[in-house]
Amino acid sequence: MTSGVGLTTTSIRASIHEIKEQASVATFVAIIVAMMGALMFGLDQGNYGLASGFQSFYDDWCKPHYGNTGFDCTPKQDVATNFDVPAGWTHFKALGGSLITLGAAAGCIALGPIVSSKCGRRHCISLGGFMCLAGCLLASYLSFNNVIVFYAGRFITGFGVGIACFALPLYSSEISTPSIRGIMGSLFQLMVVAGGVIASVILDFVKDWKAGMLLPGIAGVIVGVAIWFVPESPRFVMDKQGYDAGKETLQKVRKGNVDDAARAMQEESDHEKEAGTLSYTQLLSNPGIRRRVFVACYLQVAQQLTGVNAFLSYTSEIFKGAGVPADDIGDYAIGFNVFMMVGCILGLTIVDSQYGGRRSQLLVASVLMGPPLVLAGVGKVLDWSSAISIAALAIYGPAFQFAWGIIPWLYPAEIFSMNEKDRALSLSTFMCFAINFIVGYITPSFLAWSPGYTFIIFGILNISNFVFVFLFIRETKGVPLGDVPALFDKRAVSPDGKNSEMLGC
Repeated sequence: MTSGVGLTTTSIRASIHEIKEQASVATFVAIIVAMMGALMFGLDQGNYGLASGFQSFYDDWCKPHYGNTGFDCTPKQDVATNFDVPAGWTHFKALGGSLITLGAAAGCIALGPIVSSKCGRRHCISLGGFMCLAGCLLASYLSFNNVIVFYAGRFITGFGVGIACFALPLYSSEISTPSIRGIMGSLFQLMVVAGGVIASVILDFVKDWKAGMLLPGIAGVIVGVAIWFVPESPRFVMDKQGYDAGKETLQKVRKGNVDDAARAMQEESDHEKEAGTLSYTQLLSNPGIRRRVFVACYLQVAQQLTGVNAFLSYTSEIFKGAGVPADDIGDYAIGFNVFMMVGCILGLTIVDSQYGGRRSQLLVASVLMGPPLVLAGVGKVLDWSSAISIAALAIYGPAFQFAWGIIPWLYPAEIFSMNEKDRALSLSTFMCFAINFIVGYITPSFLAWSPGYTFIIFGILNISNFVFVFLFIRETKGVPLGDVPALFDKRAVSPDGKNSEMLGC
């Protein structure tokens, strides 16, 4: 396999065998179990924006620390436009919401690659799940109204999420066959959305912020245990334990005879061992690889520039800004999350079909997301009917999940070879959570300044994402993993041997 121009004989041979592979029931079960790790992130996204708006949250955190400022520490007064909310309280909520993403950024780049490469994908996912549980306990029932302990719990929760989320796309791409790689990789975002729906439904009945904060930890311990009942990545096993062990593991997740596929995997493994695992410096010094690193990293940045995680982390403020009455926010949050799940299911259903694809879905979604948000913002600024803003959000949510929710989590795992993946994916996942932290932290200030202009800014950023996709994203649907890197070379060689300046576009 090469990351430069053209394809080696080994890569072509591996690609032919890979196309013939058929997934077994165990393939689907293994990936579904692993992708349940994404529930941790989804549950936190869904719960914090609601739990931090509960009176019980205000009673435990606002009244002891900010109750002597004349602020009566009630959610209704907090969102009132005619009252100055203490800056310290705004900072506390913003930091509580964004520390999980800062922790996730640290986890995915500091510990995730080490555990994944040394111990395996399952160890990485399991460790992340149990660490998430520890963080959730510290941030809720073990915080004892101590701000530092609460902050530490939120950071550790994110650290665990980051460790697990680093390994999930790796595991899925290494278990899947080309025909199901897209839909299986898209399960990551489906689990995130499902987590948001579950959290919003539970917290519509349980108005206890501590129970809400614990939800990601419950998902963490479930996946931390369940992952040991499914096979390890066959490629990882072959790299660490040899051909026979790798072939045996591969047989568990494939139909029929796997001799050819195992031999092709061994050839690719041997070739990459000769090349050696690339360092961060090597990733960025090689023009062909650097181009893919940029695409993978900016794709994650672009996902955050859509504004979706800011919207999910500050659900109450977003819907209040859109004109929804405070008493109806819970119902609207459930509806918003259900709409997003519908969009996610539609997107992952067609991403590997003749009707969909990575590039085309991103372009369509960007068109559906940008202009409606700009319209919603203009409507708020000019004091039009709140129905316009609400309708824009109803279009924006499912459109995001149709492409921008699912593809940035599966695409980076497709465009790197095995000796590039660990460090390249740690960089792209780090960028996702790092930008998520920045966007999440500044969103409350933006909303306090002007909900209308906040919508306009995110709308314009969504339009800029269209330009990025049009210029840089190549279509990888159905392309064997061994052939994908060549798509990003200036003069790539297609499988039929013909040169193409913009193969994949």
